[in-house]
Amino acid sequence: MTTQRDEWETRAAAFGLTVTAGGVTKRTRLLVAADPDSLSGKAGKARQYGRGRLRHPARPASLS
Repeated sequence: MTTQRDEWETRAAAFGLTVTAGGVTKRTRLLVAADPDSLSGKAGKARQYGRGRLRHPARPASLS
């Protein structure tokens, strides 16, 4: 059985995106998070670098 994360990674790859489990770097283009406006380190770095932040929707179909 696949996890929801596996589904997201498969869908993202189909759109030509590379999924990483590490932190946000200057090469990061988009952060998908439960709360992209949080004060977390990853969300803060994405804001600092001017990168897109997207709220994690309930279903991978939202990526299509």
